[in-house]
Amino acid sequence: RVEEAAMGTKEAERAEKQAEKQLRPGKYGPGKLLEEQPDFLLPEEVNSSLRKLVASSNSVKDRFTSLQKRNLIEVRKKVAPHRKYKLKKVEKWRRKLPEEMEELV
Repeated sequence: RVEEAAMGTKEAERAEKQAEKQLRPGKYGPGKLLEEQPDFLLPEEVNSSLRKLVASSNSVKDRFTSLQKRNLIEVRKKVAPHRKYKLKKVEKWRRKLPEEMEELV
């Protein structure tokens, strides 16, 4: 009887974990999905007219994070573009031309 009660509690814990796991976003890719706090306005900041209210969200960004939450796109950190080699500085021949013209005169 004690074993049966222990098994029942373990099954209940497993079921709770499974339900919690389904609500959480899964892991797809090397990064972690950061939960952002929803933007809201204080009562003093809200205008009396809803027409003048400006949406503070970006629909493309919201859509992208939604796809990441649903594991359709992998979560990665932004990679800053960088050059493999440094740029060479070359002086143009036209820039040299006026000095040579002065020497000839």
